[in-house]
Amino acid sequence: MNLHSSGGRQTVAGMLVTEMRERILNLEFPEGVALRQDSLAAEFGVSRIPLREALLQLEGEGLVTQTAHKGYAVSVLSLDEIREIFDLRALIEVDLLQRALPHITSEVIAAARQVLLQFDESLAEPTAERHWGHYNWCLHATLYTPAGRHRSLDILHKLHRNADRYLRLQLNLSDHNNARAREEHDRLITLCEERDNAEATRLLNEHILAARDDLLEFLSARRDQD
Repeated sequence: MNLHSSGGRQTVAGMLVTEMRERILNLEFPEGVALRQDSLAAEFGVSRIPLREALLQLEGEGLVTQTAHKGYAVSVLSLDEIREIFDLRALIEVDLLQRALPHITSEVIAAARQVLLQFDESLAEPTAERHWGHYNWCLHATLYTPAGRHRSLDILHKLHRNADRYLRLQLNLSDHNNARAREEHDRLITLCEERDNAEATRLLNEHILAARDDLLEFLSARRDQD
């Protein structure tokens, strides 16, 4: 795979970030696996300079870690760290929604419903778990963007990405039912349209923490088997 031949306006480092991030999220690069720069540079047909830039960005996103004398590896999150990610999500997202609600227009509601429709269509595909994180983020971000808190959104996006690889694993290997999440997303959009601050933020907090508890139960059982 030669990224130089991919063309386009995106930098080589940017393309590397996109490709490697997707492999991490899909668990093609499993947690804890070493990322050998010489092997990766040869595979992607790039020099080590843009590769190092990409690894630094992925480190900033929390997807890889660097250890002295060992180099880079895909990060491994403990159950406590995963719990913390969802707890932070709940704090930030409830705050963002409260700030966004007074500014949510009919156009925002229409955009959110369009994302939900695309979300539904993606779930019918054989590799639905690969699209879950993308559309889940798009839906939530659509509702929060009117808050105008771009730094909070940037931090939140990183939290979503770190949880995404574990959610994909759960969706792929378990009989996880998406119906509840779908109903909650639909209800959340309706509550935002009605500007029901109290009920919308209550539902959002419950939605995130329920997803946390389901994921932790799945991962705890899986890690006990390993």
